[in-house]
Amino acid sequence: MTSQHKLADYVRILARGKNASRSMTFDEAFFTMQTMLAGEYEPEQLGAIFMLMRVKEESPEELAGFAAAINQQWPENITADLVWPSYAGKRRQPFWCFLSALLLTQMGYRILFHGTEAHTSGRLYMADVFAHFRMPVAETLNDLLSISAAAPLMYLPCSVLNPQLQRWLSLKSILGVRSPINTVMKTIAPADIASVQGVFHPNYAFTHLDAARLNQSNALVIKGEGGEFEVNPERDCIARGFLNGDICEIHLPKLASHIDDKPQNTDISWLTQIWRGDAVNTYASAAILQTAALAVCAIERSSDIDKALLRCRAAWDARDTAAL
Repeated sequence: MTSQHKLADYVRILARGKNASRSMTFDEAFFTMQTMLAGEYEPEQLGAIFMLMRVKEESPEELAGFAAAINQQWPENITADLVWPSYAGKRRQPFWCFLSALLLTQMGYRILFHGTEAHTSGRLYMADVFAHFRMPVAETLNDLLSISAAAPLMYLPCSVLNPQLQRWLSLKSILGVRSPINTVMKTIAPADIASVQGVFHPNYAFTHLDAARLNQSNALVIKGEGGEFEVNPERDCIARGFLNGDICEIHLPKLASHIDDKPQNTDISWLTQIWRGDAVNTYASAAILQTAALAVCAIERSSDIDKALLRCRAAWDARDTAAL
């Protein structure tokens, strides 16, 4: 007689039909993800769990349980000030948030990006930007311990955190739709480091917040340009989250409904031109500074956006233009 697989009961939770199925609890989701990260699953179980959750929509407890299991992969003593996920990729605008992060490092902050290799055609990913500028990319988890004042900016491919993660993100070409892993990867971060998250669909922001609340005490979530944590200055931006565990809401009014000089492509050369001052662009400047200011709020555990904007503008005027 064949013994039952350890994940069978957890698939059953989601798959018992319209009336008997339910969402997993935090502990059930934690065990499920922990087991799958260890490679102890059958492909049929993985597909069933991801797609059943996709159909019913992930609960905050499920996302938080998944994230808590993934968070166990982080090494201890990472000295970053901010963890910045980048998974959506860009298809309409350059990665202005990269310049926001570079500006933050010149203000004395240490920034750790984590993200994915390309998994959707026609998009530029943060990994491409780091490769273009030959910025530090972690090859092992021990590399994360080298983040310092002298090396304040680093990119972590999620495959280094655990190879399963990139494999699952790449399933879109097989399943035809994104899976819960695309959502949960934006919510992971060591518990003692501030984080920021960008979402594409506004309603998902509240799910992200409820999930992050169970694992973190400092996080901000926005509807970002293209789904990245990057302010679109043509829209009002509301950053919701919690700082030192207290709920906060930060408002950034739009600069204008339409900004004439907005770039229309993802060309990386824009980043060099804007940083070095070879080009001036109203849209880019607003996106860079407002995004950086929200990140400062997350790092400093403060909702004083006006103060953060003043600091970022002063730092921008004094930036080292030779850094790119």
